[in-house]
Amino acid sequence: MGDSITNKMHLAKQRPAVLAIILILLISFGVGAQQAASPDRQASGTEVTPLATSNHLLSLLPDKLAGIKATTDIKQLTRENLVELVADKAAVYQEYRVAFAVSREYSGVRVDVFETQNQFAALGLFMFNTGASKTKPVDEAVGSNGARVDGELIFWKGNFFVRVGDANQKQSRGNSAVREGLARALSGEIASNTVVTRPPLLDSLPASSLLPQSQQYFLGSESLNASVEHGREMFEFAGDTEAVMGRYSQGELPNGSASPIRVTDQTPARKGSLQGLASPTPDLSLRLLIVECHTPQFATDAMERLANYVSSLPETEQQQIIFKRTGNYVIEALNVRNREFAEGLVNSVQYPYTVKWLRNPLWSTNDPFRMEKTANMLLSTFGLLGLILLTVLVVGSVFGTTIFLKRRKQQREVFSDAGGMLRLDIDQFESVLLGLPPKRDN
Repeated sequence: MGDSITNKMHLAKQRPAVLAIILILLISFGVGAQQAASPDRQASGTEVTPLATSNHLLSLLPDKLAGIKATTDIKQLTRENLVELVADKAAVYQEYRVAFAVSREYSGVRVDVFETQNQFAALGLFMFNTGASKTKPVDEAVGSNGARVDGELIFWKGNFFVRVGDANQKQSRGNSAVREGLARALSGEIASNTVVTRPPLLDSLPASSLLPQSQQYFLGSESLNASVEHGREMFEFAGDTEAVMGRYSQGELPNGSASPIRVTDQTPARKGSLQGLASPTPDLSLRLLIVECHTPQFATDAMERLANYVSSLPETEQQQIIFKRTGNYVIEALNVRNREFAEGLVNSVQYPYTVKWLRNPLWSTNDPFRMEKTANMLLSTFGLLGLILLTVLVVGSVFGTTIFLKRRKQQREVFSDAGGMLRLDIDQFESVLLGLPPKRDN
């Protein structure tokens, strides 16, 4: 009898473990079945849409755009695999807050759409691509701003940056009209309800002697390093630091000659020239860089980092750099040929010490519930005053009554009539003093 009870108890203890093993086996079989089915699903050509990609971004590249039918499926990319679309510039695109991207081909033309965090980042990405161009950009009225660079048509609108170019990376004149038609159709598909604005930091660049189409907006050291040699070593971009740069004509050089204009290696030579192409002239324009740090501590660290870098350069290179700090701005002039002009340009940059009202208190409000709010405030104020007054009266009355009773008790303890135990018998002297006859005995 005892052995049977022991066996039953042992089986009862083992039952939960057996159930757990069965559940684990069932789950593993289910996962294996899903993994076995996924290759078949991929082989059938069914596209797997990432959950993080916005539906609006996918709708920008339909099966038919500007009357041209798509020749490939939509290629979707996230921040982590942008290298498949932009190669070695993936780190730069990540600095410009690119979260998602889609790409599709239409009749030999590839359309790439990049979605950034805000329109400032989209504008900065547009400026980066125009600044990195090997040829002079040609403005195009597409989106908020567009340009033709290196055989591609690029533009930005809202928080989207778009690049339209040949799929085989070879420039073709026949596809020029196709590229323009796709770009304009896509610009119409992008809905932008926000007002087109520029980063306020761009307004800090002095307008005098500024070369056209030379402004750039940076959000990281990688994009800065692509435009400024050793930019990664100069600035770290800690704490959401941002920067702008512009190129300036230095005017008359110290020897009296004018600053030459930059000539690229794409300029064709005249007929009869011994050289096939004109030799490139070094860029002698001054580059003014303004780095804005969001706290004075970050500005101090950035200034110290820049000073250490400049001090490590040879003396001749140090003479071509001027830098200073103004507020949270770190200002640097590079490729200085006319030092007097460069110092005047650097000193003209002012940090905007402004105090902005969230709302002017003198303006009348249009709040429809302002009377109700005012009445509630008055009732709350007077109610609080009444409560304070009532509390003072109650506490004062209790305190005064307590003090009165305590003092009365103390007085009774000092002055006492001995409880009526003593009595003065002066009746016998009363008749004598008043001259009354003695009392008669009954």
